Amino acid sequence: MDKITHKVRCEQWTKIIKECLASGMNKTAWCREHGISDKSFFYWQRRLREEAYISTIESSSPPAVKSVSIPADPSVDFVELRLPEQSVVSSAAFRPDVIIRKDSFSIEISNTASAELLSRIGGLLHAE
Repeated sequence: MDKITHKVRCEQWTKIIKECLASGMNKTAWCREHGISDKSFFYWQRRLREEAYISTIESSSPPAVKSVSIPADPSVDFVELRLPEQSVVSSAAFRPDVIIRKDSFSIEISNTASAELLSRIGGLLHAE
């Protein structure tokens, strides 16, 4: 489902759920009376709650990932990355597709990482 379709459906189901809650009726009975599948109702209720929870966590916690600029000069063989003073806790919203562990550090990578970044990471890992 693309982002626009997802947004429209979220808005639609938010309206439906608010109407149900405002009625004061039992949710299952309200769904039957309005011709709405109770399975769909409870699915969207759960999904909207999860998204609301994730957005509150993301807005209340500091970013888990610190951006580091990597020079575009291909002749650079070494890039120094400074570790934060505190250990970084992964965000609940970020789920890496690949985790690379070597000695005392690990790198978590998403499928959306650029080919250039992956190439540079590979070069760093094989630099020993």
